[in-house]
Amino acid sequence: MALQNGTSEKTLIAWRDEIDALDGELLRLLNRRAAIACEIAQVKVSCGIAAYDPAREAQVLARITSQNSGPFEDESVRAIFHSIIHETRCLGTKRMQEQKKAVSS
Repeated sequence: MALQNGTSEKTLIAWRDEIDALDGELLRLLNRRAAIACEIAQVKVSCGIAAYDPAREAQVLARITSQNSGPFEDESVRAIFHSIIHETRCLGTKRMQEQKKAVSS
């Protein structure tokens, strides 16, 4: 079966397989990042440090956009990583609250 521009269905399937593999790798890396963030949250609890550090978030976003070589525009990269940071912070905060609750029980 031929698709637009002479691309074969087999080629499309191969590209989709590669996307699926990359999605799995991204998920593995995101979960690894989240696990490390939870470790950081534990350190912050034990040191009495606030969970949210806007300066660190700005630093991460600046670093990641400086490494961006496209095709995503910097604003898109910032939005993606802002979401990752936000969700990771929510998870870390939840873990911090669970840890505080366990300690006080």
